[in-house]
Amino acid sequence: MNDDIWSKSLKLLSLDPRVEPVYMNTVFDKMKLVSYENNILVLSCRDDYSLSLAKSKELDGFVRNAVNMVADGNVSVMYIVEGDDSAAINSIVSETKVKEKERQSLPSSGLTDEFTFENFIVGDCNRFAYSSAFSVAENPGLSHKNPLYLWGNSGLGKTHLMKAVGYKVKQLYPEKKVLYTTCEEFTNAYVSSMHNKAWDDFHNKYRNIDVLLIDDIQFLINKEGTQMEFFNTFEALVSAGKQIVITSDKSPKNLPELDPRLTSRFQNGVLMDIQPPDYETRKAIFLKKMQSTGIKFDDEIIEYVCENVTNNVRELNGAFNTVSAFYALENGNINLDLVMAKIAPLISPGKKKVITTDIIIDAVCKYYDVSPDKIMSNLRSADIVNARSVAMYICRDMLEMQYTKIGECFGGKKHTTVMHACGNVTDSEDLLSDVKLIEKRIADV
Repeated sequence: MNDDIWSKSLKLLSLDPRVEPVYMNTVFDKMKLVSYENNILVLSCRDDYSLSLAKSKELDGFVRNAVNMVADGNVSVMYIVEGDDSAAINSIVSETKVKEKERQSLPSSGLTDEFTFENFIVGDCNRFAYSSAFSVAENPGLSHKNPLYLWGNSGLGKTHLMKAVGYKVKQLYPEKKVLYTTCEEFTNAYVSSMHNKAWDDFHNKYRNIDVLLIDDIQFLINKEGTQMEFFNTFEALVSAGKQIVITSDKSPKNLPELDPRLTSRFQNGVLMDIQPPDYETRKAIFLKKMQSTGIKFDDEIIEYVCENVTNNVRELNGAFNTVSAFYALENGNINLDLVMAKIAPLISPGKKKVITTDIIIDAVCKYYDVSPDKIMSNLRSADIVNARSVAMYICRDMLEMQYTKIGECFGGKKHTTVMHACGNVTDSEDLLSDVKLIEKRIADV
C-alpha cells in the first residue's frame, strides 16, 4: 500500500476533470513519495514554486481527495521541497503531534465538520428524523424534545445526524459544552471510575455538559451497574435542562432487557426511525460523492449501483469506493459488466424478483383472511388496521416505496398515516413476526 498510494492517487488526479493539465504536468507528475506512515503522507515537490502551488487550497484539496479515496481513510498530506530531509522529518513529527493532540482532545466533543447537516443527504427515508434533529440543534434542552431518540439498522446515518446536532449546537452556541461518546466508552469510563474510585472525574465529564450525544444505547443491555449510572446521569442532565441525543438499532419498546425506567424516559422524548435509503436518496448520495471526487461514471453504471445496493448508506459508499478504485486502475475505462462483477458481494439478495403492490396486498389478504377492498377502505377495526399496516410496511420493506406512493396505492391515504402504520408494525413483535412469514411466502412464490 505504501508504494501504491501515490501512484494510484496520480491516476485519480489525471482523471479528475477539475484538474487542469498544466498543474498535472508541472506539479503533480513531478511529486515524489517521501514516506507514508501512521496515516501521514509526505510528498516532495521539485522546487519552492511547485511547493507553494501544491499547498494552495485548490490543489491541496484535489490531492487530499485522491489520496483519501485510495487509502479509504483520514490521511494527512504534507509537502516538502525535494531533498530537504530535515523538513520531511519535521513535517512528520509536527503532524504526529497534531494528531495526538486531536486524539487527546477528542473527549471534549468528538465532533468534526465531516458530519454536519449540510452534508447529510435528505430523502423520504430520513426527512422527519433530519427535521427533528435540526430542530433540537436550534433549541437544545426543551423538555418536550428530550431526549431525541434516533433508531434504525446499522449504516443508515444515525450517528451522522447525532453528530450534526452537536456540531450545529457548537456553531449556534459556542459557549455550550457538547460531548459525543459511545455506550462502550461510557461503560469503560464507569468501570474505570469504579476501579479507581474517581467518581468526581466521571461525574464532571458526563454531567457538567450541555449536550450529551450517546451512540448505540442498546449496548447497555446486561450491564446493570452501568444502566443505573446512566439513569442517574440522564436524570441529572434532563432535570437541569440539558439536551440528550441517543441512537439505537431498535425502538425503546423493543429493548425489554433495559431497565424499564430508562425505556419509559426514552419514550417520553422524540422518537424517530431512519429507514433504508430509497432509490432517490441513494442516487443523490452517489452523485454527491461523484461531485466531491471529480469522478464521472456513465449513467448506466450509476443506475445499476443505485438500483441494486440498497441495504444502507455504508454499503453504498463501499460500492462507490470499489468502483472508483477500478476506475483509477483502468484509467477510466470501465464498463457495466466490470462494475457488476466487482460489486456483486454488495448486491441485495432477491432484487431480481418482480414484486408488485398487488402481489403484496394479495398475500396479506390471504394471510389475514380479509378482502382487498377492506384494506383499501377507511375501516378502523383492529383486524383491518393490522392487515393494512402490515401491507403498507411490506411495501416499504420489499419495494422501498416512498410513504406518499404507498398512500396513493392504498386509496389515497396521507403519508403521515402510512408512517404511523409502519411505526405500529415496527413496535409490535407479533406484527413483525407476521411480516416475516408473509414476506417469505411472497419470496417463495
